[in-house]
Amino acid sequence: MSCKCQSCNKQYKIDLMIHDEIWERIKPLGKPKGAGLLCGSCIMQKLEKENKYDYWHLNKGLNHDR
Repeated sequence: MSCKCQSCNKQYKIDLMIHDEIWERIKPLGKPKGAGLLCGSCIMQKLEKENKYDYWHLNKGLNHDR
């Protein structure tokens, strides 16, 4: 199973959870509130366009049976 990025059309398998306030600024164009799919590369590109320098702390979800 995979998702398709609505910016670059790349198939991806890792979903990143983004705070709603940030998502609304970077989501794919034309998507309603809370909607859209972006791959990790497109998410990072959009975040880099917004900030001169920043850092993010990623935590793997603990609720998955993997």
